[in-house]
Amino acid sequence: MTPITWRHAGHRGRMVAVCSLGDDPLLEALGVRCTTDPALLARLVAVEEPVVVLATYASLVPQSARPEGIEDGPQEGAGARQGVLERAARGEGFTGPSLPVFDLLVVDEAHRTSGDLGKSWAAALDQGRVPAVRRLFMTATPRLWEAPPSSGGEGRLVASMDDEALFGPLLFELELMEAVERGLLARWEIDVLEITDPLAPGPEAGAEEVQGRRLAALQAALLTHLDDVGGRSLLTFHSTTLAAMAMARSLPGTAAELHAGDPVSYPARVGSEWLSGEHPATYRREVLGRFADGVTEDGWVADVQILASCQVLAEGVDIRGRAGVDGVVLADGRSSPVQIVQILGRALRQEPGEGKVARIVVPVYLAPGERPDAMMTSGAYRPLIQVLQGLRAHDARIAQRLMLSTRTASGEPTNVLELDPSGPEPAGASHRGAGADGHAQEQRGEHNQDDGQEQRGEDGQEPEGEGEDGQEPEGEGEEQPDGGAAAGGGGAGVPLLRFSQPRDPAVIVRWLRTRVIQPDSEVWLTGYEALHRWVERHGDAQVPTGAVIEVDDREEAYAVGQWVSEQRRAFTDGVLRPHRWELLDELGMVWDVADARFQNGIVAARAYFEEFGTLCAPRDAVVDGFAVGQWLENLRKGALSVTEERDAALREIDENWNPGWPVSWQRRYAALAYLVEGEDGAANVPPGVRVHGIDVGTWLQRQTSAAGWAQLVAGQRQLLEELGVPAPAVPALE
Repeated sequence: MTPITWRHAGHRGRMVAVCSLGDDPLLEALGVRCTTDPALLARLVAVEEPVVVLATYASLVPQSARPEGIEDGPQEGAGARQGVLERAARGEGFTGPSLPVFDLLVVDEAHRTSGDLGKSWAAALDQGRVPAVRRLFMTATPRLWEAPPSSGGEGRLVASMDDEALFGPLLFELELMEAVERGLLARWEIDVLEITDPLAPGPEAGAEEVQGRRLAALQAALLTHLDDVGGRSLLTFHSTTLAAMAMARSLPGTAAELHAGDPVSYPARVGSEWLSGEHPATYRREVLGRFADGVTEDGWVADVQILASCQVLAEGVDIRGRAGVDGVVLADGRSSPVQIVQILGRALRQEPGEGKVARIVVPVYLAPGERPDAMMTSGAYRPLIQVLQGLRAHDARIAQRLMLSTRTASGEPTNVLELDPSGPEPAGASHRGAGADGHAQEQRGEHNQDDGQEQRGEDGQEPEGEGEDGQEPEGEGEEQPDGGAAAGGGGAGVPLLRFSQPRDPAVIVRWLRTRVIQPDSEVWLTGYEALHRWVERHGDAQVPTGAVIEVDDREEAYAVGQWVSEQRRAFTDGVLRPHRWELLDELGMVWDVADARFQNGIVAARAYFEEFGTLCAPRDAVVDGFAVGQWLENLRKGALSVTEERDAALREIDENWNPGWPVSWQRRYAALAYLVEGEDGAANVPPGVRVHGIDVGTWLQRQTSAAGWAQLVAGQRQLLEELGVPAPAVPALE
């Protein structure tokens, strides 16, 4: 691809490719010499005129390091084996000129050189192994590394892309959203296909039958979705070559059945092919060319075109043609943010200013009977969570802290090409990716996932996201809902997150906060969702200890009261995580039950005072279901704690809430005060006048009698005098 682009741009100079495609007709037509011989490489480059050397990372790998080109450890010492570039630069093992020092060494996909400094690909960082006057490192997914804590023995050196001594200073940076705004990359949206996971009929149904039904359901959903959005071509990415082959070979049959049943909704001509690193370069070019132009193997223009792949199109491949790429499908879950971003890059490419909207399709398989609105606690949405976290990590440019992986041995792979009933005839090693020495550099097994191994195809590329324990970053970028979820990322009018079924925007925001931005366990989120539903139903978070509530599709009601008590206890013990405290506090979580009851009592007490003018309520007084009379009585008797703050709160309502005389006297006094409020002069109330059921006149008559007055304390007398009640006259002495 690189020499084609350079030639189209007008470059006519000498070009040499370090690869085994010496008989490739396209490279020959472009005037590109190919070799994996260090001596010949040195002679071709050691000339007076400028020379461009194109090399894959396989050129850094020892030619006989391990079977299948797998390198399982650092190469050190005098006898260490060297790759083609290093041998040519050293001039060892041949006579004649050695490879000149490069004026500029451009390291594309430079994140591949990061990590363990002992691996072969790190030779691009070593001036002593691959000398160059200048180095330029380019990547869309920079990796920052840290070595794991040493458990004894020697430590391992790590190449992190923030190390200026190795990678130099940052020269230029173009963030994803800026590229979208400038029209360099397409606007995009994530389309979530919620598919009810089909169950194979019968209890003895095998796993293959279940997987086949799931694949058919995905194919039907994709065809329906393309019809809805007006798309035509999709790249589907799979974790195994068998899955990619199955997708491609079974899709035409599924599409034909669907079209026969509903020719309006489903396309008539559907083309589907698949690729892996085991396919030869010429075959891959043919398939990519047909896909880019939207034609089938038979040469017909397809209504829908799908190209399935496994570990071969993630990066470094630019698909351009009449049809282009409308979107990508992450058919299987992905855990590496780097891998996710590289895959998405296949869909975001466009001609400058084209105005394309790329589709990033993520299938979500719901369990039979599972409702989509149960997404808060559902494990089915984990693939979507991984995609969003990967995008968020890339967009926010938050450093990824990756721990060095543990190396494992690789097993004997299976040649999946031989299992493809419709594929090209196998031709021995020609159907396997060839490395720098012409030997197979990659053999992929059914799972293609060997932790810590540098697996390579013909292009010498290493599969992403394998053998790395990526730690998710903690960025601050937030997605917001708009129909599905609002898009800042997709451009004006394009939603970032689109679900196939309607969603409450508030639920999406809550889901993003708790599953993407600050991920939490599904166990804890089940309780959180139960409390949220309780608040929606009851209007507050005052949950009795024995309370239960229905959550999602659980057969038994959830013990939300017990869960709330556990969170309250964790808060008291100081072990509740800060983000959990924030989520619960927003719901009005009652952290102190006693304090919450007191606040409820204050509300009831204030309401009682507004009506009766006193807090000396009878014991059976009730306000809005709250036993305010008994509550006040318990406070006065000391059955409930009365702190200075609580006493001040009560006195703010009624200074005499806990008088130094009988409560019944204060209650009758309040009735008198209510009666004479606003009147001037002495209170003169005849017996029989009642206020709030109290015979105020008779009571007042008793207070103003000589005997009654004598029984009053100074505070009581003062209150009566403030109402204009004079002290009884003292009889004159004879």
